[in-house]
Amino acid sequence: MWGRAMPCQRGKKGPAMTALKYLLVTAAVLAVSAPLAIPQAVNDDDPIVRAMRDELDRSRQLRVVGGGDDVPYFFSYGLSDGDAFSVSAAMGAPVSVNRSRQRSPMVEVRVGSYDFDNTGHIYSGIYSGSRLDGSWPLDDNYATLREVLWLSTDRAFKTALESMSRKRAALNSANAPAEKLADFSPAEPVKNLLKLPKKKLDESAWTSRIVKLSGLFNAYPEVVASSVQFEVIAGGTYLMNSEGTALRYPDSVTFLNGRAEGFAPDGMTVRDAAVFTALDEDKLPAEPELRSRLTAVAENVRALVKAPVGEAFSGPTLFEPQAAAQLLTQLLGSNLSIPRKPLAEPGRAVNFVPSELESKIGSRILPDWIDVTDDPTQTVWNGHPLAGSYQFDLEGVPGKPVIVVEKGVLKSFLTTRQPIKGFPASNGHARLAGSYGTRSAAVSNLFVKSSQTAPLAQLKQRLIDMCKERGKPYGLLVRKLDFPFSSGVAELRSLAASGSQTGGGVRLLSPPLLVYRVYPDGREELVRGMRFRGVSTRALRDVLAASSETALFEYVNNGAPLGLLGAGGYLAPTSVVAPGLLFDEIEFERPEEQLPKLPLVPPPTTGF
Repeated sequence: MWGRAMPCQRGKKGPAMTALKYLLVTAAVLAVSAPLAIPQAVNDDDPIVRAMRDELDRSRQLRVVGGGDDVPYFFSYGLSDGDAFSVSAAMGAPVSVNRSRQRSPMVEVRVGSYDFDNTGHIYSGIYSGSRLDGSWPLDDNYATLREVLWLSTDRAFKTALESMSRKRAALNSANAPAEKLADFSPAEPVKNLLKLPKKKLDESAWTSRIVKLSGLFNAYPEVVASSVQFEVIAGGTYLMNSEGTALRYPDSVTFLNGRAEGFAPDGMTVRDAAVFTALDEDKLPAEPELRSRLTAVAENVRALVKAPVGEAFSGPTLFEPQAAAQLLTQLLGSNLSIPRKPLAEPGRAVNFVPSELESKIGSRILPDWIDVTDDPTQTVWNGHPLAGSYQFDLEGVPGKPVIVVEKGVLKSFLTTRQPIKGFPASNGHARLAGSYGTRSAAVSNLFVKSSQTAPLAQLKQRLIDMCKERGKPYGLLVRKLDFPFSSGVAELRSLAASGSQTGGGVRLLSPPLLVYRVYPDGREELVRGMRFRGVSTRALRDVLAASSETALFEYVNNGAPLGLLGAGGYLAPTSVVAPGLLFDEIEFERPEEQLPKLPLVPPPTTGF
């Protein structure tokens, strides 16, 4: 599993307690509170493994008093270590070529007990002191690694103490929750210290390839802005904790994105993008396929520039397989993680978005002929390596297959070690950084299977027949959504603002990129500028039919809204396999927004 905090996303937290005894108390009190299962490493030649093991072992020897009644019952050392190489190009010229070494530590200390600890408060994980800025050495110097582990543990312990004080204060000023859930669940320790392979990347070849691919857009005058980005992060992850887990395993991800934009005659910006994701760079599609899909992006922008603006619509809608997979990733996948609302002082507003499915266990959310499974252990689909495969999640729990929907009925959620109602243990899906001192669950390989299918051609005819019966001049066919979101932060904010006004409180949903009117004679007409209106998980109950054709959709889940392309954060590669879906009714709107004026000066001639 890939889950890594990009360096630009690691926040700095601020000032430290000055008493020297607190620098030692983290490890010391562990010996007082409970015996630890210290993992015995078999590869002592690895300085990182040795440093982690020895710091865990040292905690059993010290006997310094401090920290009050709150003593650590669990702590964990994690490190993602990798080499990153990236290339960005536009119009056949390199824009940037970067190589960097990345080490992202994950040091965690929990005080209290599994039933009640320092997490789950609105300020959990926030520390008012400063001592260590989060920087870790890039060299495998044993002594330096020990020193940084010691300081990081000290900081994490102080953070936990502050969080625990705030949490108790909040409980003292408010009524206790009606149902008390434990804050953390035990997990069976896992030992798996694999060797990390060293693989040489041909940086020159990839740079040349990306530059050439970016030049494909030069043949399209309708494309006024374009780019192709490539990045590979290759390395491994280490994780040791006080329960006895000791892990070291290869951990890499590669992604390639191509984007293009154009201006319609009325000033509207139109765009399209292609996203490629793989665990290893040699698992990306061959260059002919890359060229074909990027050329399709340019062709789509050319067509969208000339397309008429769509109108508000509510009626039968057919999502082809790729669009259906993108839709289900958002409507279903993002709601399979159930966050717990944090504690806060009475009257304090909490930034919290619950899952739409939280209370739906045992309820029908899809037709009874649809099953959904999330399976991180599945590595291949139809001969294609799956990017969502992984062995262990961020908490060191092996990823497990989960039947989330059976015969249309919601059966389970994707869980972490933070218990939720009805699900006290983790099923190995803690893939992203969570809020309030916790991790967040995320989809791995999501398989949507239908026992009743028909060819897409038949579903299109059924769409036409439904429109005739209802007196609709046309139905809508969706071939592609803008997911992950390929525009910028400004448009994302505009989309969010528009959704809050018209969406009825539902989650933000990426707009469709390729929408076609399907007329009674079967003719298709591309339209632009459409957005969904009020579409939520409730719409899944209105699925009428599924296609026999299926599609694989893959992207890197970075935890950003709509998976915003280029956003930093923890990276969780994801695969979704789904058929096309015919809906009884989907509502669309045409945003009434003031469009910018076209450029006053035409672009320079390309290709000179």
